[in-house]
Amino acid sequence: MNLKVKSIFLSLVAIMLILSGCNAQAVDGTVGSEGEKVVIRMANLVAADNFLNIGYEKFKEVAEAESNGQIEVQIYNSGTLTTSEDIEYEMLQTGVLDIVTNAAFVVASNAQIPAYNIFDVPFLFSNEDEMYTLVDGKYGDILKSSLEENSNAYYLGAFSIGSFAIANDNHKVRKPSDLKGLKIRSTTTPLQSGTIAAMGANPTPISYGEIFTSLQQGTIDGVQTTTPLIYGDKFYEVANHLTLTRHFPLPHIMMMNKEFYDGLTDEMKAVVNKAAEEQIKYARELAVEAEKNAIIGMQEDGVEVVELTPKELEAFKEAVQPAIDNNIDKVGIENYEMARNILGKN
Repeated sequence: MNLKVKSIFLSLVAIMLILSGCNAQAVDGTVGSEGEKVVIRMANLVAADNFLNIGYEKFKEVAEAESNGQIEVQIYNSGTLTTSEDIEYEMLQTGVLDIVTNAAFVVASNAQIPAYNIFDVPFLFSNEDEMYTLVDGKYGDILKSSLEENSNAYYLGAFSIGSFAIANDNHKVRKPSDLKGLKIRSTTTPLQSGTIAAMGANPTPISYGEIFTSLQQGTIDGVQTTTPLIYGDKFYEVANHLTLTRHFPLPHIMMMNKEFYDGLTDEMKAVVNKAAEEQIKYARELAVEAEKNAIIGMQEDGVEVVELTPKELEAFKEAVQPAIDNNIDKVGIENYEMARNILGKN
């Protein structure tokens, strides 16, 4: 057993002991039939006042009200159980947790489903409404069916938690050549790391929890992630040049343990579906506000925020084409062409 696998295994064992009051396994369609309490355990990595967790609170509010208190929703926020989305995903698979929302690239990697990599194609989406056109239509049907066929997760929907920008501590960035030689933190996913490399930077994979300290110490020069995350985690305090490239959206996929969902009565399933629908609708609204507030807040704190002109943005789009060409197999050409057709970009 390698070190990473052993660490995940030990974490799961410890958490299973903590949550020993788990819902018992039951015959499909019977959970809740006798009026017994149905406990739904949700977890995320953010603080209680973060807009992502506020969306979770909406699920709790609706589920408990619609079930007349028969459903009890327990939310573990602030990374109480783990600081890793990968481990959250494993907890969902094993039934330690009942609901999580994970970034699409986390789902793509863990479930080995290429269709989820579509969101990492740079500049495919002109705005978040286009992303929702994709996930709420035929492509969303593929996301749902492929997840449920390849994992122990039931697909509930998707919402954005913001669009990517680039923050750095060196100088203003208005064109790809301004990134040359800069060490920019990126995930190891081929499209994300390939995109920032095609822009001219050196993609540097470090764990999310190490970003702030690494910026402070000069281990990295900057980071690519969403504006609400840059603001909420205060990366701008040590990287005060922000360029609003908006090259990726960051959708979160809302999932429920499939065995748990299948075990619920039809009435309880209807409550879960309604609560998830309300959370997703609310979360989409919250993300828009969070992005606006993040940009305004950083400007007020003295961050130099660059809004690219159409001509400047086109230079970035041209620069990243090799990253698309070299990694489109990670998405699947059929998935890519379908998405472009749906969006009217062929």
